[in-house]
Amino acid sequence: MKNLGYYNGKIGEIEEISIPMTDRAFYFGDGVYDAVMCRNNIPYLLCEHINRLYENCHLLGITVPKTKEELSHIIKELCKRVDGNEKFVYFHVSRGSGIRDHAFCEGNGNLCIMIKPQNVGDVYEKVDLCTTNDYRYGYCNIKTLNLLPSVLAAQLSKDNKCEEAIFIRDGYVTECSHSNVSILKNGELITAPADRHILPGVTRAHLIKKAKEAGILVREEKYTEKELFEADEILISSSSKMIKSAKRLNGKSVGGKDFKNLTYLQCAIYSDYLTNTTIK
Repeated sequence: MKNLGYYNGKIGEIEEISIPMTDRAFYFGDGVYDAVMCRNNIPYLLCEHINRLYENCHLLGITVPKTKEELSHIIKELCKRVDGNEKFVYFHVSRGSGIRDHAFCEGNGNLCIMIKPQNVGDVYEKVDLCTTNDYRYGYCNIKTLNLLPSVLAAQLSKDNKCEEAIFIRDGYVTECSHSNVSILKNGELITAPADRHILPGVTRAHLIKKAKEAGILVREEKYTEKELFEADEILISSSSKMIKSAKRLNGKSVGGKDFKNLTYLQCAIYSDYLTNTTIK
């Protein structure tokens, strides 16, 4: 199968799957999502992503229609039906279905899964970045379906021929349109604190873990746009692209000053992906 769509048990190619207008994802973007990369039909860090989905659903009072074990099994089985060695797996749970009303509907949520062939690509490729104001609301820590500000920021980065747009809120760096952002400075890894202004990314968590294992001091604290420009390296992290570093920010050359720690962290994350998606 060239790609796959799943909706509450119905399976087919993405273009063939229909979602009822009563689904609250259609009315309100009322739901949460997550995504993983898959290699050799082994979804990478699937348990961690499913745990985050359940935690987010709990915060919003959404009932997931499957247990964690059932959801994991469904995703693994569906991956086998899609062509290609590497795949991108997206899954979300909306609050449920009902005639349009702002108040919650009753019952279980609706489960939607989409899988398509996609490669991680060259994680060592340096990228261009740009900045934009962070106009998002106060629940950035929940991976909700309400992504309009991120969509606008992603289009801004595309229009400027950049890989990502970095959000700036009140002079401080938060995250990117669909990635976390961290910096290396004086041999330290600095990343914004996991408060309501950023999503606590799974890859971000592994980046922090790998840094600590290597004896790199990690500081989870606010840093300014000025510090971003002056960083030894700027790192963006996500499940689909692992760790990439910046060569330009808003058209100005940045980074290139801590090759040793940058290379170690990129290799550590990518090697972990390869190791844990190898058939044994």
